[in-house]
Amino acid sequence: MLSLRFILGRAGAGKTRLCLDEIRQRLRQAPDGPPLVFLVPEQATFQTEHALALTPGLPGIMRAYVLSFRRLAWRVFSEVGGAARPHIGELGKQMLLSRILEERRRELSVFGRAARQFGFAGTVARALSELKTYLVTPEDLERAGGLLAGRSGAGSLAGKVRDLRLVYKEFEARLAGRYVDPDDYLTLLAAQLEHSRTLAGGEVWVDGFAGFTPQEFRVLQGLLRAAGRVSVALCVDPSHDREAEAGLFHVTGETHARLAELARHGGIALERPVRLGERQRPRFKNSPGIAHLEREFFRRPAAVYSGDAGLTLAAAANRRAEVESAAREIRRLCRERGYRWREVSVVVRDLENYHELLAIGFADYGIPCFIDRKRLVLHHPLVEFIRAALEVVYTDWAYDPVFRWLKTDLAPVSREEVDLLENYVLAHGIRGAKWTDDQDWPYLSAATLEAGAPDEAERRWLARVNGIRRRAARRLREFQERVAAPGNVRELTASLYDLVAGSDVPEQIARWSREAEQEGLLDIAREHR
Repeated sequence: MLSLRFILGRAGAGKTRLCLDEIRQRLRQAPDGPPLVFLVPEQATFQTEHALALTPGLPGIMRAYVLSFRRLAWRVFSEVGGAARPHIGELGKQMLLSRILEERRRELSVFGRAARQFGFAGTVARALSELKTYLVTPEDLERAGGLLAGRSGAGSLAGKVRDLRLVYKEFEARLAGRYVDPDDYLTLLAAQLEHSRTLAGGEVWVDGFAGFTPQEFRVLQGLLRAAGRVSVALCVDPSHDREAEAGLFHVTGETHARLAELARHGGIALERPVRLGERQRPRFKNSPGIAHLEREFFRRPAAVYSGDAGLTLAAAANRRAEVESAAREIRRLCRERGYRWREVSVVVRDLENYHELLAIGFADYGIPCFIDRKRLVLHHPLVEFIRAALEVVYTDWAYDPVFRWLKTDLAPVSREEVDLLENYVLAHGIRGAKWTDDQDWPYLSAATLEAGAPDEAERRWLARVNGIRRRAARRLREFQERVAAPGNVRELTASLYDLVAGSDVPEQIARWSREAEQEGLLDIAREHR
């Protein structure tokens, strides 16, 4: 019989542990059988699967899968079809939208003025992504535009809705039969679940979500019909069936109510919920002060805790002092209390303001650390090598892009030679065709000109400058000659590839990677690779 079960409890009550223990129990009872699917947020898949795989005495997890919504879609598509067409990435979407905006610019009453602005296609792409997440179709926009058209003061908004509908409809028409938009994966998954044998007769656990988007609700509705039993863990106070609108658990309470309604409408049996109360909070069993804080922090008035809270509140003059204080405390814990580095984590509200201070401060104290942040690739020498090379051609060998290219340490000249060449170029204002003609640069310093003919040392110095200039300019000159003639994107890309490969760039980056690895800078080594 198809059924839905809720697992309810506050933070630390053991909801995730209960889900994992039930999966472990099923695996011990029958290593082979119907699938066991644990559905968690994308960022939690590795940690959850790692915890399951390290279960002592568990020989294997062949029938258990830890998946996100996206990975569940891929698994179902690989079985019933739907993944054959190539997906269009974010850059491809923006390119296609840029073309649509340009071609239909005269038909756009509001967007027409902004269609050629830098970044506008990305803004439209994000808007379409959000519309798809909330299951809004071009037809819905058309109806909304019709309702707004008759209202006073809504002319601008009505125009935006009409323009967005036109772009949205054209975008979908051009993708049809050729590409799949990743934003449509969950909508397609919901439609295909009933045809899949992956979940037939299986059991599904859902954990780690406070709420779901309309797309995800539709997938859960499909799961309720496809799987034998679905268990959904929600972070709510099990002692309160209804949370006030301003309450801490109002959002998850609304999720609970909507899922129960979906089950009732679909004829799915509702099991008696599992309520994990105060006595079942394993996360805080050794930290009663933290448990009290979790329970009382959002209550007014809050109860006073009289025991040892296990918390320290510290005020620092600035962020640097804050980081140094944390580093000293971590060193003390590891030296005096026997902690290991990997057992300590540092959590900050805004990593952008702290990551450099943490990296430098922890290095000063000899604390190895991994900082979990995304870094832009624009700072990498290879990216600057390519961007500057294109800009050299575009600006006719302007000073700035030429020397940005030379200072990437990927050009065929040393830093010392670049400095010598840069001083010479700045002194004589060299740019443009002077870089690419076959004549040696004859320019001498003012002191030499006043003294008359150059001496031997001056001639050797000038010969060295010209030798450096020829080595520095040769690759760029060849690249310019190849891309100067009208061509297509394929030819330009091939020229860029030849510039990179012909300058021994792969070998240099491989050397940087090895050196970084030898110095223990594993994240930088990986970035180079």
